[in-house]
Amino acid sequence: MQTSPFIVGLLLLILASPLSAAYITDKLLAGVYEKPESSASPLQVLQSGTPVELLETEGEFARIRLPNRSEGWVERRFISEEKPAQVMLLELQAKAGELRRKLQQAQAALEQSKKISPDPTPTGEKLAEAQQQINRLTQALYESEARLAEQQHLSALPLWLLPAAGLLLLLGFISGIIFRNYRLRKRLGGLRL
Repeated sequence: MQTSPFIVGLLLLILASPLSAAYITDKLLAGVYEKPESSASPLQVLQSGTPVELLETEGEFARIRLPNRSEGWVERRFISEEKPAQVMLLELQAKAGELRRKLQQAQAALEQSKKISPDPTPTGEKLAEAQQQINRLTQALYESEARLAEQQHLSALPLWLLPAAGLLLLLGFISGIIFRNYRLRKRLGGLRL
């Protein structure tokens, strides 16, 4: 990928930015005038992203100094203290390239260390992790055994209890019928239905 001399120059100007940096806003052409009035023809036209040094303001105009040390007046609405998107993009791309280079270096160093020592965890750490896992599994085993013993206790009812419960239920049903008939006869004076 070839970079144009304009972009390289722009990046160098950004790095050597003055104390009060300002930029021509995005996607505009701004005229530089000799006096703070736009009625005269401009001395030159600045593109978006041109770095300028803000010297003073007067009404709707600002006196600026260009990177080539020439000075002039520009309408204030064309000046922004924020860097234009294109300049920020170039800076971020440069930073991303630097971070990619550092990441590749770190990955290479990691691969190199893996070749030297294929097992990065010391034996002591492995033993501690194994002991913790044994403790967790032992605790889970105790909990499972306790639940199993509780379930066995509940299911260990004597076998005769189920038929006895059925017989008591039948006796309760029959006694309910008899009691109901007794109450009806008493209310109706002995008359059977």
